[in-house]
Amino acid sequence: MKINQLLSRLLVTSLLLFLALGCKNSQQGAKDEHGHGIEEEHAEEERGPHRGKLLTEGTFSLELQIFETGVPPQYRVFGYENGKPLSPSDFSASVSLTRLGGKVDLFKFKPVSDFLTSDSEVAEPHSFDVEVSAEHKGKKYTWKFDSYEGRTEIPDEIAERSGIKIEKAAPHQIRTILRTRGKVLPSEHKIAHIIPRFSGIVREGSKHIGDSVAKEEVLAVIESNESLQPFNVRSQISGTIVNGHIVIGEFVPENQWIYIVADLSEVWVDFFVPLRAQSGAKIGQKVLISPVHSAEITDGIVSYVAPYADERSQSQLIRAVVPNNPQRLLPGMFVTGDLVVDQTEARVAVKKEALQTFREQTVVFAKVGNTYEVKPLTLGKSDGEWVEVLEGLSPGERYVTGNAFLIKADILKSGATHDH
Repeated sequence: MKINQLLSRLLVTSLLLFLALGCKNSQQGAKDEHGHGIEEEHAEEERGPHRGKLLTEGTFSLELQIFETGVPPQYRVFGYENGKPLSPSDFSASVSLTRLGGKVDLFKFKPVSDFLTSDSEVAEPHSFDVEVSAEHKGKKYTWKFDSYEGRTEIPDEIAERSGIKIEKAAPHQIRTILRTRGKVLPSEHKIAHIIPRFSGIVREGSKHIGDSVAKEEVLAVIESNESLQPFNVRSQISGTIVNGHIVIGEFVPENQWIYIVADLSEVWVDFFVPLRAQSGAKIGQKVLISPVHSAEITDGIVSYVAPYADERSQSQLIRAVVPNNPQRLLPGMFVTGDLVVDQTEARVAVKKEALQTFREQTVVFAKVGNTYEVKPLTLGKSDGEWVEVLEGLSPGERYVTGNAFLIKADILKSGATHDH
């Protein structure tokens, strides 16, 4: 029932969003000199022989094209006078692109064959305000137009009602995690076997399994079998009695322990990791530990990596030392361990839930004011929740994390194309 209610709510929200924006977007056709994002081809827009955008003033014309067949996207400019092709040495051109957020890309050109080509790549997204400058026979020309793709506008009020959430891209630590199961054990470095110095008869003893004891606390009084004098038996450590008992009047032989005291403020967790997992575990690495019945997480540190394999299970023992105060981890308890085998300080990272697929590219949707635009990304490492961004987004840029699919749906329903 809850799933059906959720689906119904999302469908209603999407419908309201589309109805609110449909009229505006249908009139906001993005114009693009190479076919990116053309929502509505304007009747007055002219195309040149190479299907580029044709810019004309008087008898002089420029054809502006983004060419990317077999090469990174680059501008090509063809010149015409009275409709006849010009040699690229007869005119000059430059292009200025103002992107969402105000960043400006400048392009200079050099002659190649029968056209001018840009000196740098036209980075995605191909969505910007364009200013073209040219000079021919001593006369200067300027054209300005917009060329948008993967872009839409949504008022903040509608975005908030639709559950669209925004965050800032920022540095983040990306962890490579190996998940495994383990078992809690008392630390053998914090276990004391309480052995009387002499054999004898128990005269006093009131401690039982589960009792807490302090260091130097008297646990029993025994009458020496040699001197017939009583002596105190004290605990060497603070902790909990986990084994042993005595009865008044019983004889305690020499070298016989009467209690075992364990300090459970620190415990061991032993993991047996299958060899096929190739854990890469090293002493000093962090382990995030949680009981199988709880979501609470405790940090531990790898203290031992066995230099051999367990023959029967074909696994490797990895032991972590774990603080346990208060004592939430009980010896014998099974736990889940996330072994942090690698850590990367990402210059910028985004939440995995923000990622969408757009024209076979992995993207997020950036937000500036009420405008949202697609941002193709080059990704690095991921820990399942966060993803490193190598290219495409800068620290501080705002992007959509929640309900990003609504932005994608609104852009796609406008009929945007990406032809060349």
